[in-house]
This record gives sequence, structure tokens and C-alpha cells, in this order.
Amino acid sequence: MIYEIGRIVLKTKGRDSNKPAVVVDIIDDNYVLIDGFVRRKKCNIAHLEPLDKTVKVKKTDKTESIKKILTKEGFKVKEKIIKKSPRKPKEEKKEKKPKKEKKEKKKTTKKSKK
Repeated sequence: MIYEIGRIVLKTKGRDSNKPAVVVDIIDDNYVLIDGFVRRKKCNIAHLEPLDKTVKVKKTDKTESIKKILTKEGFKVKEKIIKKSPRKPKEEKKEKKPKKEKKEKKKTTKKSKK
């Protein structure tokens, strides 16, 4: 089988397209578990392109160790740049306007007609 454990592959579909990964486990004939510069997940082999290189990995290896192996093999992926939102100017304290005094209404009493 082309996809054995430790095979370096390129993801061809989805958000992780053109990113390198390593086959960590074989699930069945159509799916493998990949990890590396992609999220560790089950992937269809139709969405992968195998490369000639293989490395020694275990299923229990952490993502960081697999990334180090890939960088030693010469693969580089841009890291996410976290943009900081610009500081908003502090709002000036608004002065409260004094409430207008209400005019007193003249009270009128209704006189009953007898």
C-alpha cells in the first residue's frame, strides 16, 4: 500500500490544501489519520498526494514533534500572524445636561353644576 505509517503527504483539498502532513495511522482502505502542519484528523486518501519520503513516527507522537520532523525534512509553512486590534480612543466623559424644570400647572377644579 502506498500510504504506510510515516509517509509524508501533501493535502490537496480543503482548508489545508498544499500543506504537508504525515500518515500517523491507517483507519481502513479509504481513510488514514494525518498530522503535521494540518489538524490531526481522519482524511480520505483521494485528498492526499503521497511523497517519496518516509519518517519514523508513532501514533502517540504529539503534533509538535511531528512538526519538528517535517521542518528537519525541509518543509516550511507560514505561521499564523495574530493581528492586534488598534486601541480605541477613550471616550470623553459627556457632561450631563441639567434637567429642565417643569412649569407648574395651574390646578383647576371642575365645579359640578347643580
